[in-house]
Amino acid sequence: MPSRPVGTLADMVNPPRSDRLGAPSGGVAGRLLGIALVVVVAGSLLALTALPALPAAERFIDVVREQVLETDDIGAASLVPVNSFVYATDGSLIAELTFEENRDPVTLDEIPQIVIDAVLATEDAGFYEHAGVNHLAIVRAFIQNLVSGGIESGASTITQQYVKLAFLTPEQTYQRKIQEALFAVQIERQLTKDEILERYLNRAHFGVGTYGVSTAAQRFFSTDIGDVTLDQAAMLAGILRSPSNNNPVSDPANARARRDIVLGQMANAGFITREEADRAQRLPLRVTLSEPAVPEQPFWSDWVARLLINEDLATALGTQTDALRAMGDTSEERRRQVFQTGLRITTTLDPRLQALAEDSIREFLTSEDGGREEVALAPSGALISIEPSTGAIRALAVGPQEFGSCLEDGLWAGELEDGRLLCDKTKVNTAVPGGGGSGRQPGSAFKPFVTAAALEAGFPPGYTIDARGPAVIEGCFTIDEEEYVVRNAGGDDILDMTGAMARSSNVFHAQLTSDVGPLRVAEMARRLGVPVPDRDVACALGLGATDISPLAMASGYATLANDGVACAPFPIERIESADGRLLWEHSVDCRRVLDSEVAAQTVAILEGPVLPGGTAPRANLGDWPTRGKTGTTNDYVDAWFVGMVRQLATAAWVGYPQGTRFYVDEATAVGVCGDQSFLNRCPAIRQTLENVTIAGTAYARVFGGTIPAPMWAHYMQRAVEPYEPLDFPTPPARISGVIPDVVNAFDAADSRLRADLAGFTLRVEELVSGAPPGALLSQSPLPGETVELGRQIVLYVSGGPTGSITLPNLLGISQNEAVFRLSQLGQLWELVGRAVSDPDQHLRVQTQTPDAGELVPPGSRTIVLEIGCYRGDCSPDAVPRTSPDP
Repeated sequence: MPSRPVGTLADMVNPPRSDRLGAPSGGVAGRLLGIALVVVVAGSLLALTALPALPAAERFIDVVREQVLETDDIGAASLVPVNSFVYATDGSLIAELTFEENRDPVTLDEIPQIVIDAVLATEDAGFYEHAGVNHLAIVRAFIQNLVSGGIESGASTITQQYVKLAFLTPEQTYQRKIQEALFAVQIERQLTKDEILERYLNRAHFGVGTYGVSTAAQRFFSTDIGDVTLDQAAMLAGILRSPSNNNPVSDPANARARRDIVLGQMANAGFITREEADRAQRLPLRVTLSEPAVPEQPFWSDWVARLLINEDLATALGTQTDALRAMGDTSEERRRQVFQTGLRITTTLDPRLQALAEDSIREFLTSEDGGREEVALAPSGALISIEPSTGAIRALAVGPQEFGSCLEDGLWAGELEDGRLLCDKTKVNTAVPGGGGSGRQPGSAFKPFVTAAALEAGFPPGYTIDARGPAVIEGCFTIDEEEYVVRNAGGDDILDMTGAMARSSNVFHAQLTSDVGPLRVAEMARRLGVPVPDRDVACALGLGATDISPLAMASGYATLANDGVACAPFPIERIESADGRLLWEHSVDCRRVLDSEVAAQTVAILEGPVLPGGTAPRANLGDWPTRGKTGTTNDYVDAWFVGMVRQLATAAWVGYPQGTRFYVDEATAVGVCGDQSFLNRCPAIRQTLENVTIAGTAYARVFGGTIPAPMWAHYMQRAVEPYEPLDFPTPPARISGVIPDVVNAFDAADSRLRADLAGFTLRVEELVSGAPPGALLSQSPLPGETVELGRQIVLYVSGGPTGSITLPNLLGISQNEAVFRLSQLGQLWELVGRAVSDPDQHLRVQTQTPDAGELVPPGSRTIVLEIGCYRGDCSPDAVPRTSPDP
C-alpha cells in the first residue's frame, strides 16, 4: 500500500486504526478530535456549497467521500422507493411486498400544510434555509455527546435523515455522521427542497411496520392524509423522533405526550397560534386504528423476503445463500434492495396446491361456523409439499391462525375468565426453520431414517426383534446413566422391519437404533435432508427426540421418494430487476445420498402404515401408490403424518403454539404467574393434545393418525389428481438362508454366534424341565429350513426341574404365541373374548391373571387371558376357551 504524506486531510479524518474516531479506546482525546474534525469538515462543506458552481467544491466532496470514507457514488443509488413483487411458479402475482415497509407514496401537494409544518417544527425548523447540514446544531450536538461520553444527539437535518433512510446504515459513529453530512450536501445539489421533503415523508418510519406519512394516516386514524387534523398531524410528527416508543399502538401515553410537545414547538415556530396549540393539547388522543395491509400468502411472502435479507435464516434453509449474496453485502443493503427497488421475485409456489392445503387445515382444525375465539383456541397446523425430483417447495400452508400480531394492532380475539387475552393471529411460521419456532419433535415419523440406516449397514428387512415392552434397550442409557426403558403405544410383538413400521413399535426402533448406532442414524437423516444437531445424537433419536421443522421432514421423505437422490429444497426460482434484468436464477442442486436399492427397500417398508392394520390406513390414496408414517410424541405435544407419492412429498403437523401468554393488565399477569410475569405477560406453557376439543370434536388424545393423517389425505387426494399414478421402484428380492443347528452348540452363547453368522437373530426361552438348568432342549425353526435372513430362531433351554416359575409378560402378543408359551411352561389357561376398537389388537392378549412376574407352580392355577376381538369376532374358532386337560 503506498504511503501517504503526513498532515493531509485524509490523515486527519482517517488516522491509524488505534486512533480512529468512534473507537472505544479513543477516550476524551478521541472525542475532542472528533468534534474538531467534524466541525472543520462541516464548516468547509458549508463554505463550499455557497459557491455551487465552483469545481473545487465538487472535487472536495469526491475526495473525502471516495478516499477518506470509501462511500459509493450517491448517483448510483435509487432515490425513489418502489415496492417489490412476489410471483407464483405459474407467473401469477402472489403479493406486493408491503408488510415490512408498508407504504402508499403521495406527492407533497397531497400532504396538508399542517402536517408539513408539524414535521418541520419538531425535526428541522430551518429546513428551507440550510444547505443540507446545520453547523451550529452540529457543534451543540457534539458538545452534548462529549459530556455524555457517547453519541446521543445527532443534530440531523431532514436532508440528513433522508440520507440515512435512503443510503446509510443506522449505526451511531462519527464516521457515519460525516458520511451523512457529505451525502446531504450532495443531495441538496441534486434535488429541490420540496423533492427532498416529499421523499423523506414517503420513506419515514412510523413504527409497527408503517412507512410513509400517508400510510401512517390510514393506520392510526383510518383516514386519508388529506383529512388529518391539527392534533393528528402533531402526533404523526411526534412519532418520527422514536417510532418504536411514540406510536399510539405501542404506547398511547408517550404518543400523546410527544404530540403535545410538537404542538408547543409549532406555536413557538409561528406555524400556529398559542391558542390553537392549547385547544389541540386538551383533546384526547384521537386514534382509530386500522389493520395494516397484509399481502396474499403472507407466511410465504414474509419467509421469501427474509431469506433474501437475513443470513441466519438463509443458512438455516441450507440453500440459496447465493441469492442472498446477490442482494448485497450487508443486511441493510439487502433490505433496501428487496423492499425498495421493485424486484420481480418468481417463486416455486403452486397456487392450486396452496389453496388446497389451506382449505384442509381449516377443515380439520376449525368448525365451519367457528369465530375468532375458536381459531385462537385451536391448535396450529402446517402442510408443506416438496417436488422430489427438483426440491421445489410447491405449498406452504400455516393455520388456521392468520398472519399478524394482536399485540401490534391491538385487536384481540377475546378474553378468558382468568383475564388471558386470546389472539387468532401469529407471525410464527412453524413450517420452516427459522420461522419463529424452534422446530417440533417428529416422534415416530422419524423411524424411516432408522430403517434406512439399518438397511445401509447391512441389516436385512427381515431383521427380527422381540419388541414386547416395556423393555430395557441394550447398549443405551439415559442422561442420568440409568437404564433406557421404552414402552410401546402399539406394535407390542416380535416383529421385523415391515411389521414394526406398520405398527409403529417403539421398542423395536429404539433397539434397532442401538444396534445400528445413533451416530449412523443421525448421519443418515442429515444426508436425506433432516438436520440433526449433535446434542441429540443418542438412542432416543430413533423415536424422534429432536426438534425438526415440517420442511425438513418433507425433504427427508422427498429424498426417499426420489430413489435416494436428494434435491435441496428451494422456494425462489429467479429474481429480476424492475426493468426486467435477470439478477439471479436458481440451479437445481441434486445428488445421490443413498443407494437406490436401500431407498427402494425403505420405501417398500413405508407402505405398511397406510395399509389395513397400519397406523394410518385413512391416508392411503388408492390408485396413487402411497407411502408414509405417523408420528406422535410421548407427551402428546406434537402429532404428524409425513407421506408421499412419486411426484410429491408432504408433511402434515398439528400442535399448540407454545408462545407468551398475554393478560388484560400487569396485575392479572402477576396473579397468574407471580414473579415470572413481565408487564402483562406470562411465559409460555406446554399445551398438549390431550382432553381437547378441536373443530367441535372432543379428543382424549390426538395421535398422528387422528388428525394429521386424514388432514394430509384430504389435501393430497385433490393435490394428486393431475398426476399419473406411478409405482415406486421395486425393491430387491429378500434373501433367504438356511437355519443352522443351534441346539447342539456348546452353550447359549455359542448358539447366538451360530445364528448371527448365518444371518439370523436368536431368542432364548426357558422351559420347566427335568434337564439341568441351561441345557439346550430344542429350536424353532428346525435346522435346515430355508427362512428369510434376519428372522428369529427361538432356542428353548431348561429352566430346571418342576417348581414355581415366574409368569412371563404376555400382554400384546398374539393368542397363538401366548398359548404356545403357556403350554411349554406346563400351565393351564382360559381365554376370554374382549371387544376392542383397534384392529391391531385383534386376537392379541389384553390382560392376564395372575400378572406377569408372579411365581406360580406349573398347573396349579388357570391363567386367564383376555383376547382382543375386533368388531365382535369372538367365535369359538377364533378364541379357544380353555387349555386341554392336563
